[in-house]
Amino acid sequence: MSITSNLRDRILPNNMLARVSVVLLIGIFVAQSLGTWIWVEQLKDGERKRLIEVSANMGSRIGQTIQFFTKLPKEYRHIVLDQLRDMGGTRYFVSVNKNYIALPNINTNEFSELVRKQLQNSISAQIGQKDKLDIQFVKFDDLKILSGDNRMVDLPPKWTRFALLEPGDQSPIVLVQLPIAEDWIYLAAPVPSGSVLVGVSWLTTDRLISISLVSITVLILTVLLVRWVVRPLRLLARHAEQIGRGHKPKRLVEQGTREMIATVRAFNTMSERIQKFIHDRERLFAAISHDLKTPITRARLRAEMLDDEEARTGLISDLENLDTMVKGSLQMVKEGIVHENALTVDISKMLFDLAEKQKIYGLPVRLDVQPKLHLEGRSMALERMFTNLIDNALQYGDAAYIRAWQDDHYLHVEIRDPGPGLSTMDKKRVFEPYFRIDQKPSSEHSGLGLSIARSIANFHGGELVLLDRPGGGLIVAVHFPL
Repeated sequence: MSITSNLRDRILPNNMLARVSVVLLIGIFVAQSLGTWIWVEQLKDGERKRLIEVSANMGSRIGQTIQFFTKLPKEYRHIVLDQLRDMGGTRYFVSVNKNYIALPNINTNEFSELVRKQLQNSISAQIGQKDKLDIQFVKFDDLKILSGDNRMVDLPPKWTRFALLEPGDQSPIVLVQLPIAEDWIYLAAPVPSGSVLVGVSWLTTDRLISISLVSITVLILTVLLVRWVVRPLRLLARHAEQIGRGHKPKRLVEQGTREMIATVRAFNTMSERIQKFIHDRERLFAAISHDLKTPITRARLRAEMLDDEEARTGLISDLENLDTMVKGSLQMVKEGIVHENALTVDISKMLFDLAEKQKIYGLPVRLDVQPKLHLEGRSMALERMFTNLIDNALQYGDAAYIRAWQDDHYLHVEIRDPGPGLSTMDKKRVFEPYFRIDQKPSSEHSGLGLSIARSIANFHGGELVLLDRPGGGLIVAVHFPL
């Protein structure tokens, strides 16, 4: 398995519903983020175009005003200014000051610089000069006029009455100052849609709520859809597990989508073929068992009638080895079928009884088994498996240490021995039929013990693995899913 696959399996949950939900959440987040970014950029682009148009018109009017006061005789300027103040409602404030008034600028951004550049170009096009033109963006509360010691908010109402801001308006003020002769013309006006000049949150609360509601709705609908799709798959998995455990499940009803109907039909066909195969194997097993045992028994009787004792002993020994191998082979086949019915097996009691049988013969067997360990399976097959593993530990390690416990997902059984252990090569070959570590003929051991044990473990959905015991020896671990 690759590093990418391992990382993916660690990050993602191990069921389809959770994985689809996680992937969907990521997809929704990416899609909503991309959509929101496009939407915000469109808003910004529209605001840029509008600000350019508004700024061009404002700059043209400001330039015309500056031109008018530049050409107006100095002695008439105050008369015109008084008339403008009395008139009100122009949303412009114009004054002629003796000096330049320095005011704090608001923080600039791309929109304020855009407006500044457009105003500068438009005004310069009207008045014909650009170098001495000073353009600032200030807050209304910071606005000062005349000598620079007077704030706009402190002036008489007739001076400020609807001159710049309407009630509640917090738009920034564009302030244009330009020297004319010995004076400075001072012109202030609010910037339309000026909130973007001081920074604005494009993602409003309403927009965020809308995005959240859409995302949650899509997620809920998708989860419901996946649950609906996964339900038949879970049923298939349950029936497949029952077949793997030796049960004969009922034929599944062919319903649902066209693809699901085809899948269920194929599963039913497969299940029927497996059941027929098992039935045929049972009949074949019975026939083979009868056909093999009879000639071996006959040959043994004839061997006992031989006069030559040496030949008789050797032939009988060979027949016993053959009988052991045949019995082991047939047992291996039988365990693959397992004719007995499934039931709840008390693994704790089974391991205790097997250990007590060995102790009767004085064999060292130690137990560390949690009480009330139960597993659904074939009792005789499981007993045969544990017997083979214990015998193997006693044969090669002269002692057996049995440990059994369970967690949330598995029932674990370990059988340890202090023997010489197995080499890497032997671990690969030890499950081969008739393979023995010492390779010596034996009338008691056929070399099928571990093969049969693994077959029984796999039949119950479990896994049998070989591990090195710390300090020397072998650990045979069996893990059964609960």
